[in-house]
Amino acid sequence: MKTIKNLLALTLMSVAFFSCSSDNSDDNTTEGSKYVLGYQTATWNSNYMWSFDSLDQLMTGTIDMTGKGIEQGGSYIPLANTMFACDTEVEGAAPFYLNAASQLVAGNRVFIESQFAYGVTDDDKLLIVGASWEGSSTDNELIIYDPVKQAITGRKFNNFATTTGRFDFPTGVTVVGDKVFVSVFDRDASDNWAIDQKQAYIRVYDYPSLNFVKRIADTRTTAVGMYYTNTGIIRTDSGNVYTFSSNAMAAGYVAIEDEHSGILRINKGQTDFDANYFLDIQASTLNGKVIAAYPLGGEKAYIVYLPTADDTVDWGFLNHSSYKFKSAIIDLPSKTITPVTGLPLHAGDSYFGVGSLFVEDGNAYKAFVTNDEVRVYKINIATGVATAGAKVTGGGTDISAITKLTPRQ
Repeated sequence: MKTIKNLLALTLMSVAFFSCSSDNSDDNTTEGSKYVLGYQTATWNSNYMWSFDSLDQLMTGTIDMTGKGIEQGGSYIPLANTMFACDTEVEGAAPFYLNAASQLVAGNRVFIESQFAYGVTDDDKLLIVGASWEGSSTDNELIIYDPVKQAITGRKFNNFATTTGRFDFPTGVTVVGDKVFVSVFDRDASDNWAIDQKQAYIRVYDYPSLNFVKRIADTRTTAVGMYYTNTGIIRTDSGNVYTFSSNAMAAGYVAIEDEHSGILRINKGQTDFDANYFLDIQASTLNGKVIAAYPLGGEKAYIVYLPTADDTVDWGFLNHSSYKFKSAIIDLPSKTITPVTGLPLHAGDSYFGVGSLFVEDGNAYKAFVTNDEVRVYKINIATGVATAGAKVTGGGTDISAITKLTPRQ
């Protein structure tokens, strides 16, 4: 656990971009938008970044970026038309973006002590929640970062303490209009965590003042989200917020037999859970536990889940020790579930988080690690059919981020 903590506390906002082209030519000088992807190797500070021109390049041949492009250690998180880079050897986070000539350039570094939750506002700002992992301070900081100005434009501390010796730890954040919703789990300050799994908790704030409004709870399911991945809370195009509770060992929790993994909703314009909406994943046709959710646009979410009977490995989603995960697409308002077909059983995300899935033109693109290989898959959102794409080779352990950047004028 200490090894996990040390890695995670240092890696939230690293980014990498890589091309799938077969030559070493620099394609960053072409005007127009670029796709970027993160190439993760077995050596933590020896990852690579590069841009490419077409998603078709993800669907054929092999992807091997070893020794090519920009070497950038850490994990990879794209947000607000920006790729933030930070590794274990350089202080602060460097925002990368495309300039008017479609060249990938680094902006001024942003000095933030820690970043455990992050999301995008309606006005294209980045909202970050910093926290003390050890609980040495329960005064957590909410930060607004303007990627165009390359500057922090708002910040406020708030005490996340709940009772004596206990505090809320952020697992994700989303913003709808003038409200911020931070998903948390309630834990004690000791090394054994002692997480309160009996309820789902959300902290609500005003935006852009960042003033605390209230803390809401729901007893129908368990703690929302998972440490360090930001895959437990999403907003849909309608402005509704959905939360995802795993009740799973695979997500680092102690599973409770009389509680179920489930999805809750906060309707647009509201600051309380919708008492009339609950999707019980364990009681559904999936008979499993939702581990992570990724927005697909519209009112749909892509979920990675684990059959209930296979939830036997602590932190199984955050390392490649279990290859029993499955995927499905959920139409959230109707609760219609479409299992993903053509995708083999796969491992978890190793902390890559919400930026590891990219959506465009009715398809989702994501790399999956199986017991035999790492391969990109294209999943048709309407049908759930997965098509195998390029194989990741050359020492690459995964593709940790896929996104698209638009030039700044």
